[in-house]
Amino acid sequence: MENMETEDKELDLINIDWNQKNYKEFIKFLHIKKEKNWDIGRHCKVLNIPVDTCIGLKTPIIKKIAKDISKGDYKNFLKLDINNTYEEKLIRGLVLSYLKLPYNELENYLKDYFEKYVDSWNLCDCPIGSYKFIKKYKKEYFKFIKNFYKSKNPWLIRIELVSLLSYYTDDEYIDIVLDICEKIKSDEYYVNISLAWLLSELFVKQREKTLNFLIEKRETFDVWTYNKTIQKIKESFRVSKEDKKFLEDLKIKK
Repeated sequence: MENMETEDKELDLINIDWNQKNYKEFIKFLHIKKEKNWDIGRHCKVLNIPVDTCIGLKTPIIKKIAKDISKGDYKNFLKLDINNTYEEKLIRGLVLSYLKLPYNELENYLKDYFEKYVDSWNLCDCPIGSYKFIKKYKKEYFKFIKNFYKSKNPWLIRIELVSLLSYYTDDEYIDIVLDICEKIKSDEYYVNISLAWLLSELFVKQREKTLNFLIEKRETFDVWTYNKTIQKIKESFRVSKEDKKFLEDLKIKK
C-alpha cells in the first residue's frame, strides 16, 4: 500500500509501506491528533524540552500509534529520517516494546534508539518501563547496558539506572547494582535523581544490603544524591517509621 489513505482523519498505520514521502503525511497526521486545548508550555516544562520540539500528543495516543506501526512495516519506519520532535522519538522507542523478535535483533534497535533519540527523561523512562521483553532476556540485556554508567552521555547513564530500577532489584543482582551505584560520579541532575530513585527502591526491596551501603558510603557519596535518596525513601509508604527516623539522622548536614 504505497499511498496513505485517510478516513475520518485516520491512517492505516498497519498496512503502510513506509517511505520518506509517506512519513511527511504521517507528520501531518500527528499534528491532527494533537490536543487542541492543552497547556503545551506547561507540558514541555514538565518534560524539560523546548516547546518548538513538541507537537502535543498525549501518551495513550502515542502508544496506540506505536502499537499499530509495530504490526506492519516497522523495519522501514525505523530507518526513516525524522523531524526531531519529542513525539516522533517516543513513538520510535515504544514501537520496540511491541516487537516479538530474537534478542539480538531487539538489541540492534535498542542501541540505535538509545544513542540517537533519548535526550530527555521521559524518552528514557516511558519506553524502558514498557520493555517487558527484558524479563525474558534479563541476562542479555544486562550485559548490554551494564557499562553505560561509564559513558559521557548522561542519558545513557540514566537508561542504565532506570533499567536497573525496573528489572534488577532482586537477590541475583543486588550486589552488582550497588557496586554500580557507588561508581557513578556525575554533576547531571537527571543522572543523580535517577540514582536516588534507584537506591530508594533498593531500600524497599533489599533493605539490609542497601541500608549497610548507605551507612558505609555516607562519607564518600555525593551529598545531594545521598540526601535525596533518604528523602525519597522517607516518602515511601513501604518503609517503617523506625527506619525513616534512623535515615533522617543519617542525612548529611550541609
